[in-house]
Amino acid sequence: MILNELVLHNVGTFAGRHVIDLTPPSPDKPIVLVGGLNGAGKTTFLESIQLALYGSLAHGTGRRAGGYENYLRGLIHRGVPASEGAVIELTFTAHQEGAEHTYTVRRSWKNAGASIRELLLVSVNGRYDQSLTSTWNEHVETFLPRGIAGLFFFDGEQIEALADMDRSRQVLSSALAALLGLDLVERLSTDLTVLKRRHKGEKVPDGLRQIVEEKNRLLTAGRQAEETAVQAEAGRRTEMERRQKVLHEATEAYRAAGGDLLDRRESAEADAGIVRSGLAQCEDHIRHEISGVSPLLQLDGLLEQLGDQVHREADAQRNTLMLEAFEARDFAVLRELRGANMNGATVAAVEQLLRSDRDGRRVFVDAEEIIGFRDPSALEALLTTTLPEARKRLQSAVDRREELKSELDQAERVLAAIPDPEALAPLRRQREDARDELLRAEAAHTVAVELVASTRAASAKANAAYEAALDKAALVNLTADDDRRLVEHVDRVRATLEDLRIAAARRHLERISQLILEALGMLLRKENLITDVQIDPETHEVSLTGADGRPLPAKDLSAGERQLLAVALLWGLARASGQPLPVVIDTPLGRLDGSHREHLLERYFPNASHQVVLLSTDTEIDEEAFARISPSTGLTYHLEFDVNANATRVETGYFWEK
Repeated sequence: MILNELVLHNVGTFAGRHVIDLTPPSPDKPIVLVGGLNGAGKTTFLESIQLALYGSLAHGTGRRAGGYENYLRGLIHRGVPASEGAVIELTFTAHQEGAEHTYTVRRSWKNAGASIRELLLVSVNGRYDQSLTSTWNEHVETFLPRGIAGLFFFDGEQIEALADMDRSRQVLSSALAALLGLDLVERLSTDLTVLKRRHKGEKVPDGLRQIVEEKNRLLTAGRQAEETAVQAEAGRRTEMERRQKVLHEATEAYRAAGGDLLDRRESAEADAGIVRSGLAQCEDHIRHEISGVSPLLQLDGLLEQLGDQVHREADAQRNTLMLEAFEARDFAVLRELRGANMNGATVAAVEQLLRSDRDGRRVFVDAEEIIGFRDPSALEALLTTTLPEARKRLQSAVDRREELKSELDQAERVLAAIPDPEALAPLRRQREDARDELLRAEAAHTVAVELVASTRAASAKANAAYEAALDKAALVNLTADDDRRLVEHVDRVRATLEDLRIAAARRHLERISQLILEALGMLLRKENLITDVQIDPETHEVSLTGADGRPLPAKDLSAGERQLLAVALLWGLARASGQPLPVVIDTPLGRLDGSHREHLLERYFPNASHQVVLLSTDTEIDEEAFARISPSTGLTYHLEFDVNANATRVETGYFWEK
């Protein structure tokens, strides 16, 4: 099935006629991205698709007070006359009996006095079909059963609700019943119960009949009280969810205005103070180094020349002493040679050799004495050890000072970016008021839940008393074997039907659990966090197994991981349905952190179906997220709300594609 086109005329915030093409341009670009700020009409977009398909049976249309007619009346754009009404037109392609057909469902309504006049027209392949129009509620079940529609059309709030494992059991129960056809078994079991009660009631004599009728009245009153409590709980839950959304929006507004920076002001000031203190200590250390020998580092060349001169003078002094000693030694040697009557030529040669040696050394004696150092070791220690170590210490201190100055500049920029607390005071109060309202709504919802539990217990008790009275009356008054066998066999048949339901569920749950586990493996960033998923065929409770082979309670998962588990449940059940249906998701990312969002963007949305319609704000799918899904995105739209016209217009291109 492919959603080809959606036409909205005077629906919600959409004034006039808007035609939106939803057909993906190619199989590798299944995503249709529709962006809009809060209040621009994204939820209206999702509900319009369901309303076109199911009318008064659409999931979620009863959420607004006053019933279906008031819901339709509220959908008519406020800027047009009520008599003009509104129109939703949905065109889609589906395969029926091996052939492809194009359906156009046109649902219009307008005020007709105190009531709403609604008109449904269904066309197939461009031709109006009266027979199909009259039986549309039954026909739509053949390719998109209403029981599984919630697996394909949902919003972020439903994902958050599914993250609650108690509520996920209810969704699993209804989804499995629709997927496996077990709703027929449940209806048959209910019909058998009615037959049994009717049969027993007919056999009760006057004396016992009054008791049975009294128990029945108590049971009816108990069920009415339970229904009232359930409706009240649903209202409280809706109010609580609305307050959660208001708090989320107020928090986002406060954060966008710089509230996060303001909340971290004391920490930022403390960090800046630490950096300033470190910088002052570093500069003190530099001054201490400069007060020693470090200034001599500026005289590198002169100090090297000084060292060379000192060595030359030391060599000259040493050679002067040696010449004095050698002259005395040479005179003595020549005297001994002459006294020994040595050959004159030999003595002359020795004398010439000794004179040449003295003359060669005399060259080094002529160095001019400028410095006059007698011991150059102190200067050598200064040049080779003291100054290099001082240079190293000073360079390290200077580098550290530059790092601290950079850190201080960054800290001061952060402080400069912190807004004035007075400017954010209204947003802070708005957030605190929203939090207080949420706390009150949560408390009221808790009271409503407790009331539902108590009324259910009272209703169950009244039902048990009614059944006991019926059984007693039946046992006393059943005289015919056929009647007795009927009563006995009803319970057996119901037990058999229950066994059939459990067996059918068990037969398919292994495959469904595997599909859910595969979906989890694709979505969770911790690849081995969950190694097995099991669904109890009787209670539909989801059991998880961790990497160590031990049970992993869902409450041990983070909030983001529980939301990904809810998405995996929807994804696995949708794949188990075997129906090639499009997926439409409103506010898909909720309050997931960055890494969990990446998994939805890169692993779920491009693979959820052959057609995925995403309805998102600019903070959910921001510029970075849009870049991630762009390769899989075929169409993009922007719902722009015009305050002056009090209406939404549909523009091509996402927020950053204008």
